[in-house]
Formats: sequence, C-alpha cells, structure tokens
Amino acid sequence: MRLERLEGKKMFWLVLAAVLVLLAAILPAEVRSENRQAIYDPGADVKAQIAAAVKTAEAENRNIILMFGGNWCPWCHRLHALFLADTQIKKVLAERYILLLVDVGEKPGQPLNRDLADLYRIKDFGYPALAVLDKQGHLLCTQSTGVLEKDKGHDPVKVLAFLKMQVGD
Repeated sequence: MRLERLEGKKMFWLVLAAVLVLLAAILPAEVRSENRQAIYDPGADVKAQIAAAVKTAEAENRNIILMFGGNWCPWCHRLHALFLADTQIKKVLAERYILLLVDVGEKPGQPLNRDLADLYRIKDFGYPALAVLDKQGHLLCTQSTGVLEKDKGHDPVKVLAFLKMQVGD
C-alpha cells in the first residue's frame, strides 16, 4: 500500500511538472503575439502588389525588396521595426526600394504564398527572408536574415550594408 502511494505521488508531480513546462512554453508566446501589431496581411494579393511595384520601380528607378515572413514570427517584427526606426536604413529603403511584406502563413508549414517562396528561392530559408528584385521585377538576390542578426535583433550596420550593396552604393 505504501509503495502504491509513493508511486502515485511521483506520477502526480511528474504530470504537474509537465503541465507547468507546457504552460511556460505556450503562455508567453500567446501574450507576445497579442501585443504585437500585425504587419503582414494574409489576404493581400502579393502578385498584384509585385506587378504594381514593378511599374513604380521602373518609373522611379528603385528596386523591390520582398520580406517573407508572418505575424507569428518575432524576428520578422524585429527586422520590420529596425526598418522603421533606423534613420539610415529608413532613408535607403525610401529612396532606393519598394518594400513588400509577403505573408507565408500564420503557422510554419502553412502553404500561403508558397509559390512565391519557391519562385524567389527562399523556400528553405528561415524567416524573415529577403528577395531583392530589380526595377523590372527580376530576382537579383535572396538573403537569409540570420547572417544579419546580432544578439536579439538585426545589426543595423549589416542590414544597411546589404541594402546598399544591392543598389550599387
């Protein structure tokens, strides 16, 4: 009888520990995603946006940069925030690029805009991933943003260097 009670207590503590670990993993992610404003539009017609961007890019002699990711992606929010906050990056983007955000789905593996991920060769990259198009809409390069990271964000120096390199500055 005593052995059964001891095993029952062990099982109770094991189940309780598993539940606490699961809650610790789930709750912070839910709280963070609720506090973040959506930057990607899952309903956007990205192909139409690209077509319109090509017309504008040709007229204004600018490149197009596609940022693939999703609202669920903390690194996507960090890079987007850097695009808005860093004055040098913001200036280069405004003068030399048209930025389009391409939603790949609310959950990793969801096939939203998968054809574009394949077309622009970022299929096996993590997110966010960048594809740079010239003013005619032809792919110039793709970039995994992992190499642009520093600590818990993206390195402004590396991001700026990447953006300038694509436009010949």
